Amino acid sequence: MPSYNHTANGVNMTNLRSLQGSKNTGRGGTYRAPYEWTLESVEQMGLGATENRMSSTLRDASSQLQAVASATVANDINIVDRALTTKLGQTESLKNMLEACLAEVITEIAELLSTKKRLEERDAKVQAKIGVNSSRMTVRSSRPPREMTMDDVEKGLIKQQGMLGSFSDRVARAIAQVDREVSQLEAVRAKLEADLRDKAEALRVDEAVLSIPTDPSVEGTLSPGFRRGAGDCSPKTPHTWVRGTEDNLRNAHHWLADSARLRKAIAHAVANSRATEHDVANRLNENMLAKVAATRNLREDLQAQLDKVREEQARAKSQRTALTVALDDKRGPLAQARERLAVRKARPCRETVNDEVETALAKEVAHLAAVTQQLSDKVSAVDREIAALDATAAQLEANIADKDDALRVDERVVLLDGRINLAQRPPTSVASFAVSDVSAPRTQTLARIRELEASLTSARREREAMESSIRQLRDTLGGGGGAF
Repeated sequence: MPSYNHTANGVNMTNLRSLQGSKNTGRGGTYRAPYEWTLESVEQMGLGATENRMSSTLRDASSQLQAVASATVANDINIVDRALTTKLGQTESLKNMLEACLAEVITEIAELLSTKKRLEERDAKVQAKIGVNSSRMTVRSSRPPREMTMDDVEKGLIKQQGMLGSFSDRVARAIAQVDREVSQLEAVRAKLEADLRDKAEALRVDEAVLSIPTDPSVEGTLSPGFRRGAGDCSPKTPHTWVRGTEDNLRNAHHWLADSARLRKAIAHAVANSRATEHDVANRLNENMLAKVAATRNLREDLQAQLDKVREEQARAKSQRTALTVALDDKRGPLAQARERLAVRKARPCRETVNDEVETALAKEVAHLAAVTQQLSDKVSAVDREIAALDATAAQLEANIADKDDALRVDERVVLLDGRINLAQRPPTSVASFAVSDVSAPRTQTLARIRELEASLTSARREREAMESSIRQLRDTLGGGGGAF
């Protein structure tokens, strides 16, 4: 096919037209030869046919170009639309992931703040318990010196104070760690929100781009809001664009996992500490009640022994009175016998004979003097025993007074947690589980029973020793009275 503006033989049509225009057409009154006249028509007909072919060629080429251009434009539009649709899908997918991750971050921040609030409430309860424990130790330090013993209650208070202080320190560190975690998550949240805003704006812009019609009249009519100033930022590669969002998501998931681990560790630590705290509080409550019961029982035993000592004092004083009366009764006959013996010595020398009368008088004087001395010794012994009984009674009374003071102090120590009476369960702010609900391990219970039994055995032995000494005194007094 000849190219445009050329004949089938390759003659340039523009040049050919200029040559034809410069030929003589026979005008101006001149004659031409018939051959030229015929040749002119033939040439013009050939030129017309050539022009027709050239026009047909131009039309065919134009039609082909138009078809190719239409197909190319349509294909380009389809490619752009597909790219925009794909891009919108990718952006929408990233936006959805950002929204889901942002929701998780916001939820995790709320969970951390809730955990912090629970920790602060827990710390307030622990501080209240520390205050109660300190008050108990202060009140218990006012016991009489006799009652200042390092018993199970004192050991339990010291142990509980150390345990509560340690737990309070751990709670403070946990709160600080939660604050740092919240700060990190807030930074992650800010990045996610900024990325999410950019994704939403990109979706809006791409949707606007996708909705632009194929109308030349809309060129340059976009809103200024869609036109970004030159030099704001350099374009990124698709990989970099996706990687930036993925890095934000990966960082968010890292801190979410770290926060979840922190909350789990805090919950585990709080649960363990609460169980330990309850166990220590329950054992302390058991020890305090056991101490009150032991003090009360020992006080009753001391009172019973004091009553017996006082009874023995009364009997000893009665016996002393009887001995004193007997001694007074013997002084008259002794004086009479001595006077008789002295008067009888006034007989004449001839009559001074160790006869039966003299012997009887001397024997009577000796017997009465011995009996009087024995009665006097018994009175002194009874006086000494009465003094010993008085001292013992005074010691018992002082011990009972100390036990009364210790009992009041120990009862006050028990009631410092807000209980109305000793039979009431400990309040939940101090021990969430009552003694009857959560019993101590069996070995600890048996050990405590053995300790109480040993204490009662020791008190019983002391009482038996005191009763034995009183019986000996009674026997001694009884033996003295049997001589009469």
